[in-house]
Amino acid sequence: MGWFIYRRMIGRAGRRRAWCLLGATIDETATIGPRVSMRDPKHVTIGAHSRIGGRVWIDSWGEITIGANVLMNGEIDLLSTQHVIDHPHFKAERRSVSIGDYVWLPLKIIVLPGVSIGDYAVIGTGSVVAHDVPDYGVAVGNPARVVRERARIEYTYVATKIGAPPPPPSTEASPTQ
Repeated sequence: MGWFIYRRMIGRAGRRRAWCLLGATIDETATIGPRVSMRDPKHVTIGAHSRIGGRVWIDSWGEITIGANVLMNGEIDLLSTQHVIDHPHFKAERRSVSIGDYVWLPLKIIVLPGVSIGDYAVIGTGSVVAHDVPDYGVAVGNPARVVRERARIEYTYVATKIGAPPPPPSTEASPTQ
């Protein structure tokens, strides 16, 4: 599915069905945007209510698993293959990528081969994730480092329902004293 205009025209349900016909395993409640591309969809699994939008490149020579309620906003590269730089023939090496449930990857993020991002983690804009991120970890930078922990609460948002603009500020006059 290399043509953006085609992916846009077939709509959300059509994109999900098309990627599934090409071999991806995508929950029927997940949303896949028109600028999402997958190299080898049969190695991709996307969980319930995940929302993958913007320009997302899933370089899936190896397995890439995206959990439930994951929110990816755009300009994200998920890489599952790298070359062994000291190998005489520059041998390729496949390493799986795993992204847990309720993870947020906002903008301009690169996830390198072999990385596991735990449940409820957040990756900061512009980060290059070269090492595993634990559950609830907030990782930023290049290379991304865990700088704090997300609140350990029960997250219940549904990623596919996120994205509506916030309501306008109230124009009612506030009571004065």
